[in-house]
Amino acid sequence: MGWLDNSTNNIILDAVLTDYGRQQLASANNSFNITHYALADDEVDYRMIKKYGRAVGKEKIEKNTPVFEALTNPSISLKYRLIGRENDGTSISTIYLPYLESTTSLALTKDTSFTQANINLRYNKTGNPPAVFIQTSYTIKVPDRFLYLSNPGGGGTLTSPDVARNSVDAGDPNRIASYTFITSPGQTIISFNVNTRSIDNTTLSVYGKLTGTNNNRVINTFITVVGNNHGSTLDIPVTYTAATTT
Repeated sequence: MGWLDNSTNNIILDAVLTDYGRQQLASANNSFNITHYALADDEVDYRMIKKYGRAVGKEKIEKNTPVFEALTNPSISLKYRLIGRENDGTSISTIYLPYLESTTSLALTKDTSFTQANINLRYNKTGNPPAVFIQTSYTIKVPDRFLYLSNPGGGGTLTSPDVARNSVDAGDPNRIASYTFITSPGQTIISFNVNTRSIDNTTLSVYGKLTGTNNNRVINTFITVVGNNHGSTLDIPVTYTAATTT
């Protein structure tokens, strides 16, 4: 659907249903009911502010930023969600802006079937953050063709790999599986195990980059962690190295 400005015939709002939304609408059993929405600024290049200053950079962003068409694939839409909070009278410099942080990338080989990922939730201001920023739920998007997640024990609850794999869109060439990670209020560290699937020679040859000797190939991918309350996003690089066998 879309909103039009009749005076100029410009599209003010362009929206489409995701593939999952279309399935729910086609079921015709009253299960299709929009209760929430989210906004994102995926198109905005904030480097303009740093390069040209706030006044000129803002003008360049407003005049030159393209508007993406609405996407039907939920695994690649809304990468950078906007967050909001009520105005409590504090200045912009004292807002508890949350962000996710991981100090290392993840490296896996044929002989190291899993490694542990540790993510820190931090704020740009010390003290007790507003309730809107208290995080208890995360969505973790994983390239299911190569990897799956499991609980390391303690520190939260992760949906099972089978449940996440069943959520993969069969028509999605990226095969992104979405896991939900639940923590207790106030917890600022989440941990989960990243496991490799059985990657055969064909998959390794198609997606792996030949490097060094001994027929070694490297698959470069990443895992995305999104805070469901505050919208902060973190992409964690993952490499898988193995040798093709004859």
